[in-house]
Amino acid sequence: MSMDLARKDFSTAPKYFIAGVDIGIAKATKTASEAVEAHAPVLIADGKVKPIAAPASAGTAVLTGLYGITADSADANKEVPVYLTGEFFADGLVLPNNVSVDDVEVPLRNLGIFLK
Repeated sequence: MSMDLARKDFSTAPKYFIAGVDIGIAKATKTASEAVEAHAPVLIADGKVKPIAAPASAGTAVLTGLYGITADSADANKEVPVYLTGEFFADGLVLPNNVSVDDVEVPLRNLGIFLK
């Protein structure tokens, strides 16, 4: 029988997503056209939100119609709260493969969403 004696660090500290206290956070509730995860940038089309998609190849993600960042997760055709403005920690964003924080930082800033 072997024992793993390697040092392990555990923490009960919460992971914070909201970064600012100075700028008010505007929030709206929209219906999801497909399942969305919490803290994911979303697009709006036909009055419903959907997560941004990973680029098909080496191209960039399609961000036309960028709407905000989801506050919670939701299944398809369910309502989900969406942050429209505010300050958030960039490392808390849920992004698809091949999409980085740098890809969404400026488009989100144009909406009034600032990443730290």
